[in-house]
Amino acid sequence: MDMNGENYVLTVDIGTTTIRSVLYDSSCTERGSYQEKVNTIYSTGNDDEVLVEIDPEHMFRQFVRVIEKVYKTLPPNAHVNIGLCTQRNSIVLWNKKTKKEETRIICWNDKRANKTCHQLNNSVILKVLNIAGGFLHMVTRKNRFLAAQRLKFLGAMVSHRLIVTINRSEKLRRMKADGDLCFGSLETWLLMRSSKSNELCVEASNVSPSGMFDPWIGAYNVLIMKIIGFPTDMLSRIVDSNLSDMEKLPILDRTHVGSELSISSIIADQQAAMFGCGTWERGDVKITLGTGTFVNVHTGTIPYASMSGLYPIVGWRINGQTDFVAEGNAHDTAVILHWAQSIGLFDDVTETSDIAESVENANGVVFVPAFCGIQTPVNDETACSGFLCIRPDTSKVHMVRAVLESIAFRVYQIYTAAEKEVYINKNSPVRICGGVSNNNFICQCIADLLGRPIERMADSDHVAARGTAMLAGYSQGLWTKQELKKLVKIERTFTPNLESRKGLLKSFETWRKAVDRCLGFYQ
Repeated sequence: MDMNGENYVLTVDIGTTTIRSVLYDSSCTERGSYQEKVNTIYSTGNDDEVLVEIDPEHMFRQFVRVIEKVYKTLPPNAHVNIGLCTQRNSIVLWNKKTKKEETRIICWNDKRANKTCHQLNNSVILKVLNIAGGFLHMVTRKNRFLAAQRLKFLGAMVSHRLIVTINRSEKLRRMKADGDLCFGSLETWLLMRSSKSNELCVEASNVSPSGMFDPWIGAYNVLIMKIIGFPTDMLSRIVDSNLSDMEKLPILDRTHVGSELSISSIIADQQAAMFGCGTWERGDVKITLGTGTFVNVHTGTIPYASMSGLYPIVGWRINGQTDFVAEGNAHDTAVILHWAQSIGLFDDVTETSDIAESVENANGVVFVPAFCGIQTPVNDETACSGFLCIRPDTSKVHMVRAVLESIAFRVYQIYTAAEKEVYINKNSPVRICGGVSNNNFICQCIADLLGRPIERMADSDHVAARGTAMLAGYSQGLWTKQELKKLVKIERTFTPNLESRKGLLKSFETWRKAVDRCLGFYQ
């Protein structure tokens, strides 16, 4: 990358609710941004499951538009690289010959494969795989086989949503048989649409949570995929996050914004946020509160085989060297606040922190946040949401506080599961980002529950975009790792209150009982 002071990184962050572009200069200072709301389409499928989709043509027009809006603000001699940050496990299918999409973008929280996964998880096939994994682990002591012993298929994984989508369509089955069908996650599809010359590939951090990737060998788990009937002939090559193993960098060709722009890095959204938080060393912890909740623990250069549902994923892969992360998640975070607002519990989400703090406690009321089930460490997609312990003197204010506490309780539940299994460095800070982390009450509750200071990132909504820019700049030699540390910006630190912790832990025990009541409700 040219070092004459006219270097910029333009990042595109494609999330579940927002698509945004953010421009950074050579000192990683934000120079402009533009965003649009992602138009998500909800409908009901064959078995009354919730389908969650996005129109691909509309999404690509948004992708070009957010780039163009920021790119037009640059001087004519500016040297620009694009970094892509994408939501994970959302897929689309298209015609190999015409490049025309044959489906909508099928989002990560789409439920079409839940029934299939439930049936498979109770099948003889999976039980045999689990037993074989346990035996091989006993003989070899390799963690790869320990993971096989705990293997469970989830609807959020790519594998079964793709299989179900193809099996339900005669046209798609015919195209697959004729070799005319392609599929990809968002980054693969965007490369296909950006230029005809781009090689189809999938980036390591994006494919790692897909259910198709074996972190212990750094490649597709072809054996498992063949056992479940996955069309392995449709797979694309896995590449590094900094695209160093590609012969030629992919481009956004000049037909879109008037100039040809190189794409120099691709990384998944949660891993981008982790990179932007500066949590790069073994034992570092990052929490994201956005559409969902994500607790990520850096596990070094070796993946971790969890017994409680933590998922071993690639944090980033740079020049062939992989950093691994153990991840626990909860699907329902921002959506709970939107729902609570829609039923009239409050008028403005920015006021909820003050509302919750206006009462001493939630008056015994607890809320179970399970619109999409309960994920780590329970992993029950049949759980239901609900308020419990409501009394005649329960008020809206108590209910608001219970909703906010439930988000903090899920973080604590995931964190304690991680703490029992993986190394967490208590001397390094826990950092938090994402739109919901702007809520002071939630952040303070998390600090109290964890008994650790929580550092909230500056511009918490843009941390993933900033992480993508930092990765792109680091990959291109714009910044050294030492210089990257100076680019990490903290907005506020929340110090734990030990007195408040006692009351919260008591409420957490009540909440945990409520969660147990809600498990298996939709079975």
